Amino acid sequence: MRLKYAIHTDWALVRSRQTFLSSIDPRLRIRAGSRIGRVAAVCLAVMVAMGGGVSQAFAHAVVGMRVFPATLTFDDPGVADELPFVFDSIHTPGGVDDILSASYAKTLTRKFGIVLGTSYQAIMPGAGPPLRGWDDWTVALDYQLYKVASTESIGMLQMAGTFGGSGSSAIGAPYSVYTPEFAFGQGMGFLPFSLRYLTPFAVTGAVSENIPTNTALAPKVLNWDFSFQYSIPYLQDFVHDEDIGAPFNNMVPIVEIPMQTCFGSDCPARTTGYVDPGIIWIGHYLQWGVELQLPINAATGDHPGILLGVDFYFDDIFPHTLGTPLWSAGP
Repeated sequence: MRLKYAIHTDWALVRSRQTFLSSIDPRLRIRAGSRIGRVAAVCLAVMVAMGGGVSQAFAHAVVGMRVFPATLTFDDPGVADELPFVFDSIHTPGGVDDILSASYAKTLTRKFGIVLGTSYQAIMPGAGPPLRGWDDWTVALDYQLYKVASTESIGMLQMAGTFGGSGSSAIGAPYSVYTPEFAFGQGMGFLPFSLRYLTPFAVTGAVSENIPTNTALAPKVLNWDFSFQYSIPYLQDFVHDEDIGAPFNNMVPIVEIPMQTCFGSDCPARTTGYVDPGIIWIGHYLQWGVELQLPINAATGDHPGILLGVDFYFDDIFPHTLGTPLWSAGP
């Protein structure tokens, strides 16, 4: 799961730099810059070592025959035991933002989970000294609202709180933010046989609102995110074996669309966001993914960015210890 961070930057600084999207929504991700190539090489080696030739995927958000991979820019709809990291570097209207982020998700029962996370940020504005430090800590509670195997449907509710003053003074904020969210996934496996080559398609999304405790410093923001994905493992295992070899047999081409709408009267832009095409590779114990970030307008950014994420599935790596709910008999 990608724990979405709420608005947690001094808005006087945001308005002066006009870095609307990157400042109000630093999600659980790692921004990398020139390190991307080395990280990608390491991920490729890990992928091969951990079973790149096996087409069957073992991930946590499974509904019927459908595996929903964890998206890189917003919450996936599954309550799980996992440890995700994401590397991200993006140019904004005011400079370059690099963020290194991580979170730890732990199931309490089969339907309830808790997530803890933060990020280390380096903000390099076009003018003035760079800002570096830890962002405020975020804690979220997750509830698996539904799973319907026959229709490949999944939904999750989350309540997150980002606590002001828990990070460094350069990056954190003096106010807290609360973020209720609904995340969902829908596979196309219910389509008729005549449309069987469309059944590997799936869509996921998340809708949430950032509610700051001090609206004088930060406005309310609506987050509305979607992803469109085509699962090669689903095609191979449940539609027709196209004899696609490793590592491509475990890949999921994906387009993520993270968007935000600001409700403040003096926001630099009403709506900002990205279109992020990329690939996610799903293995037995982990997944990795790489995506290109394309800003939708000048208020979002002036250059493409890049995302590279790694997500460790603790429910498969430690199936009898860290990967199991604390209370297995719970709801």
